[in-house]
Amino acid sequence: MTIIYRFRPMKYLIGDDGDNDYRELEKQELALSSPRYFNDPLEGYQDVFWEGDEVLWENLLRHYLLNLHQAAITCALSDDEETLEEYAIEPKLTRGDLSTDERRQQFNSICQLFFEEKGFESVPSSLASLPEPLKRNNLKQILSVIHRSALESVLERMRGSGAIPEGWPEVTISGDSETVEDLLDAISAAMAGENEELLESVASLVRPLESHMYLQQAVQTGVEQIELQHKKYHFLHHSFPDRYIREITNSLIHTNWHTLCFAKECASPPMWATYADEHRGAALMFRADCQTDESWGKMDVSEGAGSEDSEPTSGEITAPLHAVDYESPPPEVDFFRFLGRLPLPKLESAWHSTPDGRTSQMMDEIVDDLDAWRENLWKHFHNMSTRKLRKWEHEQEIRMVLPDLLESEGSHRKVTYDMSQLEGIVFGLRTSLEDRFEVMKIISENNQDGDSSPVEFYEMVYDGKDFRKVKLNVA
Repeated sequence: MTIIYRFRPMKYLIGDDGDNDYRELEKQELALSSPRYFNDPLEGYQDVFWEGDEVLWENLLRHYLLNLHQAAITCALSDDEETLEEYAIEPKLTRGDLSTDERRQQFNSICQLFFEEKGFESVPSSLASLPEPLKRNNLKQILSVIHRSALESVLERMRGSGAIPEGWPEVTISGDSETVEDLLDAISAAMAGENEELLESVASLVRPLESHMYLQQAVQTGVEQIELQHKKYHFLHHSFPDRYIREITNSLIHTNWHTLCFAKECASPPMWATYADEHRGAALMFRADCQTDESWGKMDVSEGAGSEDSEPTSGEITAPLHAVDYESPPPEVDFFRFLGRLPLPKLESAWHSTPDGRTSQMMDEIVDDLDAWRENLWKHFHNMSTRKLRKWEHEQEIRMVLPDLLESEGSHRKVTYDMSQLEGIVFGLRTSLEDRFEVMKIISENNQDGDSSPVEFYEMVYDGKDFRKVKLNVA
């Protein structure tokens, strides 16, 4: 057995403010968080690369047009900023998911205009001919150059059917296929000269500079504040390529997941400051089984009980605990090979074959050894979900990761624990007398059955030299 620590503000441990009934200590609940709500925006980052044949690249561009069309429809119809943020890009959307013949015909018309009339039909072949895989910033740069023509194709067809309001701004500067081909030639030469890393670094500056230029123009033209119509314009005309890359890498490779965070130690002042309300909260001490061959340890929890809007209780789980890896670089992932969120029939029809019947060999490679493909996919998932940048090493984090196989949404997911797993509670330097009393009262009431071992109480002290916990022995 070993001890792990969970830092919490008193608001969550004993709080009930009318709007939110937390009371985690009384309910014996532990809240897991979704990566999109983590304080580290690079949580779950993967070093994704794109390498594939002409079929795969053509389908990536078709998928880009499909989502750009969806985004334009959302912008045209929505007066809700939250809707724009959540639903403007739907990475799992395919042509087969379009609900009406009219939508499908309009999308086909957009693809015809973009590939045939605007001359981008040769771009997939050029992308497939690159000597090295493309990393995300270089792909983002390519899509940014393509984007003007793609958006022009979408808006032209939507205007023709009366699907967008009057007065929507035109695409003032349209790209062309020759510019894209010139960029691909430059990238290919940089790859051959082993300068790809420099190229990737330079490409990472494109979106911030574009966004800043848009804001600078808004200031100079006397805009009083950034309203919804400005956000729609910026999204469609400037930030879409960046958002698209982020959404497909976050949503198409791995299932959603939630994590429950612990720490190996409790004597880190920054941890108390960050996760326990500037030392006003507490750290819960949990007993965990010792290290196993595949993980740092394990812990028994029950899922579903006591959760708001929860799915039916799934029963007890013996969940592995993993020590976060702060040393290894982000895992490399082949995007086209590991589109793990899509059912195989949809993967084959939407990504590995084209409307005119051409197919990619990669699908055969996946199907030939499906077990190995799934095993590698879960290996990538584990590596992705248990790594953080070295800057976070002071946290010494131990985490429980639960894949969200039911595809539920939301910021939190809750599990419960047995009181026998709670070894003790550590109060911070600033924990108030009232909060300490409330915690002790809850523990006393929860332990009335007498089946659990007594919960010990500790307090953090600084003796002029060391920051440490001391046991509060009461006669």
